[in-house]
Amino acid sequence: MSYQPRIKNNICTNAHPVGCYYSVYQQVQNACDNKFQGMQGKTALVIGASSGIGLASRIALTFSAGMDTLGVYCDRAAQAHKYGSAGWYNNQAFEYYARRADKMALSCNQDAFQRNAKDWVVQKLQQSEKQIDVLVYSLAAPKRNIKGVGEYTSAIKPINASFSGKTLDVYKGEMREIEIPSASHDEIDATVKVMGGEDWQEWVNTLKKAGVLAPNFKTIAYSYLGPDQTQEIYGQGTLGRAKAHLHETAIALDQNLKKMGGSAHIGLLQALVTPSSSVIPSLPLYIAALNQEQKRANKYETTLQQVTRLLSQHVFKGSQTQLRLRVDDLERDSTIQANISALLNQVNNDNLHDLVDVDSLKQQFLQQFGFAYDFIDYGQKPDPLTPPAIHDFSQLVGMKKAG
Repeated sequence: MSYQPRIKNNICTNAHPVGCYYSVYQQVQNACDNKFQGMQGKTALVIGASSGIGLASRIALTFSAGMDTLGVYCDRAAQAHKYGSAGWYNNQAFEYYARRADKMALSCNQDAFQRNAKDWVVQKLQQSEKQIDVLVYSLAAPKRNIKGVGEYTSAIKPINASFSGKTLDVYKGEMREIEIPSASHDEIDATVKVMGGEDWQEWVNTLKKAGVLAPNFKTIAYSYLGPDQTQEIYGQGTLGRAKAHLHETAIALDQNLKKMGGSAHIGLLQALVTPSSSVIPSLPLYIAALNQEQKRANKYETTLQQVTRLLSQHVFKGSQTQLRLRVDDLERDSTIQANISALLNQVNNDNLHDLVDVDSLKQQFLQQFGFAYDFIDYGQKPDPLTPPAIHDFSQLVGMKKAG
């Protein structure tokens, strides 16, 4: 019986364990080839650690920087007759390779918004007699429940005007017209509550109060500004309002941490292919054009390369007085943006595949969930509980020593 991806509205609801393990393996091998000095043996905490930018961050911190890590994520675990989510399989693979490299890799599969997750991290740090040197906040959740207050659901909508435009069905490789109404005040407030900086601040305050922050502690949360192409649905919408709150939180945290020699930062990345970005209206089509033009100009970076450059050149070496740390320069290149504008102004369903490499975007999207690898037989259903230890990928890409 075959095992194929289940896609709806650019969301993949299932995952192939072997493909997820291989995706992590590839990133680990690439991280081992790009080591940087100064943080070996120190400890990092990644909030939102099981996929996308958070996973890439944890891999870079472990295999490039040589740090021990704790990770918090919330994913569906596999059972004997039920498949886990991609994030769960990613984490199993990460822990396996980290421990082979003799690195601490402790993971908490709980809702990061909840007090239980914060208490778990504090307890593990106290038990291991460690302190956090770096906290990466990379949480992308659709909802947040605050005990005794209520549940908040984020909305990806424009503000003060409706949005009309084109979006891309990544799996079908087809464009369609969309119209999104303006967000209500409640939707704006809820999005800020879910995706703003309040929970980031709660994490830092909880860890500081527990005495588990190291001297010169650094924390960074990821954000996106983007060019004019993405402003209407992103920068000027509910997501932009949440990111503005995140930036304001960074200022407050930085002032508070200076007393202990610490600092807080916003890491500004470019638009990347992640499970989160795929559901933002109009962004997948833009990212397909962006990646295509960057590859033509030899200015393309993977998510892991973006994160590694941010960490190695800014977080660990750059000036600690700089609040915003930017590695989105390759996206903002004026020639690349002009080429993207020209493409998007003329693209339609008839010429889509001639003008934009949507097949490459589809492959990147599917591989995040373990699909679209040519060495895997998707005609056979895998064991939901297959462990990463039984898969030797070294013959596929050439084995390198981890750690």
